[in-house]
Amino acid sequence: MKKYDDTITRKGLYLYFVLYQIFMLLVVYATVYTSFIATGFAVAKYDLTLMMYLPSLLGLAGYPAALYKTRKLFLQEKRLRAVVWVMVWAWMVIIGLYWHLSHITAL
Repeated sequence: MKKYDDTITRKGLYLYFVLYQIFMLLVVYATVYTSFIATGFAVAKYDLTLMMYLPSLLGLAGYPAALYKTRKLFLQEKRLRAVVWVMVWAWMVIIGLYWHLSHITAL
């Protein structure tokens, strides 16, 4: 009789998690790109400094670091927590960039 081995299930879940991370990275990077374009228009229109690009740059560099941390969390057998944190960090970056852009246009 063959014993049940959970390694294939773990590898499959890890593959789905990595695909989920890639999808969320594309969603966040699409928002960051839109933020760069909108900030460029605002900088040109209102004669602002280049420091207005800082939140976009932080989102561009910070989200992959958060994905790395959540991947480590996933490998520590805390799968549901890792999935939720990927979504939370994406939400925070996207909402933060929209908040930043709304304050630029309110000037």
